[in-house]
Amino acid sequence: MKRLILIALFAPLLAVAQNNPSVAISYNFLLLDDPSLADVEYEYRPGQSAAFTKLYYPEMKKYSETFIKYIEQMRMVKNYIGPLGTGTPTSLGDLDFKTAIGKIKRGELEKIGNLYFDPAVFEAEVKYNGSEIVDKTNGVYIKDDEFVVKDTVYTEDLITGDMKRQIVDLNEDIYKIMAGAGFIEEWSFDKSRGDLSKEIKYLSASRPVFDSQNGDYRGLKPMFAFKAGKFNTRNIGELRLVRESIEYNVLFNRDFSSAFEGGEMDGMVLTSDAAGYIEPSARYQFLISVVDAINSGILKVYDYDGLSFKESKAKAITRDEFFKRLNSIETVYTEDLYTGDFKPVKVQVQTNLSDVIGIRFFEDWYMDYANMSMYKRVNGIVFLTEKKDPDTGVARGAAPVNNTYIKLNPKY
Repeated sequence: MKRLILIALFAPLLAVAQNNPSVAISYNFLLLDDPSLADVEYEYRPGQSAAFTKLYYPEMKKYSETFIKYIEQMRMVKNYIGPLGTGTPTSLGDLDFKTAIGKIKRGELEKIGNLYFDPAVFEAEVKYNGSEIVDKTNGVYIKDDEFVVKDTVYTEDLITGDMKRQIVDLNEDIYKIMAGAGFIEEWSFDKSRGDLSKEIKYLSASRPVFDSQNGDYRGLKPMFAFKAGKFNTRNIGELRLVRESIEYNVLFNRDFSSAFEGGEMDGMVLTSDAAGYIEPSARYQFLISVVDAINSGILKVYDYDGLSFKESKAKAITRDEFFKRLNSIETVYTEDLYTGDFKPVKVQVQTNLSDVIGIRFFEDWYMDYANMSMYKRVNGIVFLTEKKDPDTGVARGAAPVNNTYIKLNPKY
């Protein structure tokens, strides 16, 4: 029944909020349009994010061409297939103390926000010889500016019964079958400006994988996962625009142990899985800082309707209304032990900071071909909480905390 954050609860916490708290997270989701995935429906699971905007063929080509152009320019780059999955690459939790300390001392782990990454686990070389781009480790080839993808399949020898490994060509337009986008990012919020920025450390493109027997969708298999360069802000313009008004949820409030559920299987990651675990202290500082900016008038808030919301037509609400919505009265039905009848009872509902499980982002995306980097202009956000079945208490999905859209002031 807890749902809302009381002003009294916020008051002592706002005083200790840092100016620019940052958090790190990695996540994957179905974002790029693929007709074969038309019947694949998103199913809510704690920690599993969702993309509501699809990238279609021309936009997909802009996204994927960034990888090709970068390889051709650099002649040889590192392809980090897999750092967006769960497990070793995204935490110290599965390393023994001696191994973890050794890796830190030798500089083998990359620290992003409050997380450690070990990209060397999946490192492979991608080379360009002037006409072809080849990554033999992962079976990815690029020839004449087009993707040529090979895959490994196992077929049964009908005589011996043994399973034999075979490399086959995928005779498909890879631009069209690419369906996944993945990111490792560090989020920081500048309270004085009301700016939430995302520094993208790694980005990837994946293709869907289907069961060879029944055709069921099994997950995403990364093709490219490169370390992103520094985005040149001069590229914020129509030429480098991938898509405006991209909308998606990133759910980050996962229990550490649940971050390993599903995990990776044969190089695949579960669709929409948010692998980064944000520690409560870092998460609270980040959220408090945003709310403090609302309290001080730096950020404006609007009435949010998830079905037909448009920022340009949204109704502005006052700061007092924002906090008032954090205190709600709901009607629940309780059973009368004498009569057996169910009677309505009004209760006050409130949510703690720990109940904020993620953020819905509203962004514009730009790609910088020269540096293989990406800029996400975050225009606004909605805090999310878990929506539960009133009868069973089973989590059914993520919903806005108080039907409020927070308009940000992006730097560029």
